[in-house]
Amino acid sequence: MKTKEMTEANNLLRESLNKENKVFYENLLLYIRIEGFARDEHKIETQLLSILQDILEAQNEGVSAAGYLGKDPKIVADEILSEMPRHIWEVIRVGLYMLLTYIYICLLPSLMIAERPLDVGMLGISGALLYIDILIGFKYSGRAIYQVNTTLKNKYLRYFVIWIVASVAIAPIYLVNIFLKTPLRLRLDGGLGIAVILLALISGLYFILRAKDKTLLWPFAVFLVSAGVMGIVTRLPKLNDLLLHTTNGRYWIAGIIMVLLLLFYLLSFIALKKIKKQNQSY
Repeated sequence: MKTKEMTEANNLLRESLNKENKVFYENLLLYIRIEGFARDEHKIETQLLSILQDILEAQNEGVSAAGYLGKDPKIVADEILSEMPRHIWEVIRVGLYMLLTYIYICLLPSLMIAERPLDVGMLGISGALLYIDILIGFKYSGRAIYQVNTTLKNKYLRYFVIWIVASVAIAPIYLVNIFLKTPLRLRLDGGLGIAVILLALISGLYFILRAKDKTLLWPFAVFLVSAGVMGIVTRLPKLNDLLLHTTNGRYWIAGIIMVLLLLFYLLSFIALKKIKKQNQSY
């Protein structure tokens, strides 16, 4: 059975669990899937489906999941994961991919307004902080989320705690972007800036179109393409004077940026709702 088919079968069979067993198994499943990153996905889903089938058999005989497997799902999960070593180069590769994605996402908005220099030093420092966050996340996120899920019973409180932890993790990156100014700046005005923007747009759209699941990518695509177009427009000689050197022009730019941000948040909300609906349909 293919990995996707096993995931879908898992989603269907879970509905047959009673409330107690479902809580036990879903804590186990969440921990294994998060900690299973950069391990053999097919083996993990095979093990998860096998455990679920065993729990259902035990449930039919009146035995709880905790009684069948042991009281702590994490102990069971750690035993399974210990037989599937993590591929360190996969962690590094994905980390670097996420870092490059971050730099790309920051690049076009930074070039949105001509005559504003690109702070390469700040981008490098914030990127390094992000990469550290990613590596720490790979190591500890599974355990942290598991602890929150098993300790806090109120789901809204769980979401709040996870949001707080995530906010603390990304706060240094956010603060660096706002307050840090370095002497390593590039001015990409005129034709050079337009060429860089066009190259970034073409490469970004190429990777988005190649992605299998574009649901979450479209909000970014719309925002980044709009930012790129605005960056080109503000570098055209006549429009540059009109938009950047007049009061009305600056108001127009501020208004366009606000509209783009609102559109991005709206499209992101729609995309998340769509993903949630798809997951519930399995």
